[in-house]
Amino acid sequence: MKKIIIIALAFAMVFCFASCSKGSSSSSAAATTTSAAATTTTTTVAATTTPSTGTVDSEYDPNKTVDFVQQTSEENRVVTIGTIDKSLYATPVYVTSFGQSTDAAMLDTVMKRIGVDYVYNSTATADALKGYKTVVIAVGASTKGLGAAGISEAEETARAKEIMDYIKANDIEVICCHIGGSARRGTLSDEYADMVMAECSLIVLKEDANFDYKFTKYAEANNVPISLVYATKDTLTVFTEVFN
Repeated sequence: MKKIIIIALAFAMVFCFASCSKGSSSSSAAATTTSAAATTTTTTVAATTTPSTGTVDSEYDPNKTVDFVQQTSEENRVVTIGTIDKSLYATPVYVTSFGQSTDAAMLDTVMKRIGVDYVYNSTATADALKGYKTVVIAVGASTKGLGAAGISEAEETARAKEIMDYIKANDIEVICCHIGGSARRGTLSDEYADMVMAECSLIVLKEDANFDYKFTKYAEANNVPISLVYATKDTLTVFTEVFN
């Protein structure tokens, strides 16, 4: 009888030990799964991060290799192709914007620095140009700038067309300034650039915007001098020479 009881107790102890071991293994497995799930979530979040490619309007992709040789550099900051006829540009000068980017404000600063007689109004109408023989236009569309000015793209385009019609009808000299660089390239910006280049006698360009040679090809084909600048601030050098 005692032997039977001892055997029964032994079986009971073995069963209990097996149950405890199984429970511990399950808990350990559950912890491993939770940890793995947390790691997976972190990886997923990191994978959704993508690099910026500039403005929303930009067609320039810094990750795309293009066959583009830049002529300007830190040592050679301004390169002018062709001859600028400075006698064309009578003062006072009118400075305005097509696209409401901050580039026009930069031109305002440049004109102040060189001391030229000028008027600046980024939202000027065609009527405001009466009496002026030189107009400097900063081309480059900015969604933020248009919004701040309370102007739609359609309204800005209509204003630009009216100004260019007035310029053409009144034999006004135009300087086309695209000084916002590659990030200022895009469908609307290019439309404004094309409008102004069609009537301009000088192009001033921050050279990295010429990654597809759009501007230098136009200048060469139409015998228009073009000043390439390495940085936006180098615009000062060009206009100091033009209005010296």
